Amino acid sequence: MPGGGRGRGGSGGSTGSKGSSSVSISSSYGGKSFSSGFGGGRPFSIPAGQVFAGRLTGGGTRDQIYGTQRYGSGYTYSDRGSFVTGRGFPFGFWPIYAFPIAYYGNREYGPWHNSSRPGRNMSWTQVTSSSWSQQAQKRGLLERQQITNNATAPYYLIGDYDSLVAVSDLLRSDCNATVGGVIDYNPDQNAIPPEEFLQYYRSSSFALTLSSYWDPANSVNNQPASNDSALTTVPDVPIPPGTDLNFLDCLNSTIGNNLPVMDAAVMTRVQATVFAQLALFWVILSMIGLV
Repeated sequence: MPGGGRGRGGSGGSTGSKGSSSVSISSSYGGKSFSSGFGGGRPFSIPAGQVFAGRLTGGGTRDQIYGTQRYGSGYTYSDRGSFVTGRGFPFGFWPIYAFPIAYYGNREYGPWHNSSRPGRNMSWTQVTSSSWSQQAQKRGLLERQQITNNATAPYYLIGDYDSLVAVSDLLRSDCNATVGGVIDYNPDQNAIPPEEFLQYYRSSSFALTLSSYWDPANSVNNQPASNDSALTTVPDVPIPPGTDLNFLDCLNSTIGNNLPVMDAAVMTRVQATVFAQLALFWVILSMIGLV
């Protein structure tokens, strides 16, 4: 996030809660659980017959969840290039499908209502501070206006439906935020410009945007020509003056601390018994001098 701070985001002030709770995520990865825990574990290949079969998924950890303000950031695998095309899913989620045009290779993750998307449909919601005036809070998702006051410019969250639901209540309780209803996000009808994206999370599968922010470095015209091309040299712009940095920091840290991630594989009782027996076997062999 422009301006530095915690996990490429935040600028001091309050911090969001951190915990570990199981989250119900619609996913075709059979037997895999998701939570607000640490994640990690060994990545595995998506089985044959599933969407994106053969790609790696899982293994991403909570402390790797922050990307930057650039789409395609935040990957934990050593994949080459700057595009999201052909890449794995370190946290178990696909990159967001948020733009109506080809942007950093995003088209393979559409459409917005793809039934195979982990977490269900692409969705969004508006976030404002409960301490702002009623007029500032009433700006609707479908009535995006020219911003005249940076201090009360609405934020928007974009991601899969299940993840948005998972963090909404925490933003209300931890940040005194007013969070709108979670609704479908169809980029072909009402897309947020890429220039307004302030922070990506979880290998670009979730994002925080700010309606007063405008970063030309994120424009379609400044994206690399190909996956092998260098990123733009256009400098990023700072957070707009007058922005409530304490509120922004709370949003950023609460999202980062609580977004669902794929859990590390849990050892079953049978596996644990086998490993314990093997360990005991090697101890006995070493005691009698055979190893």
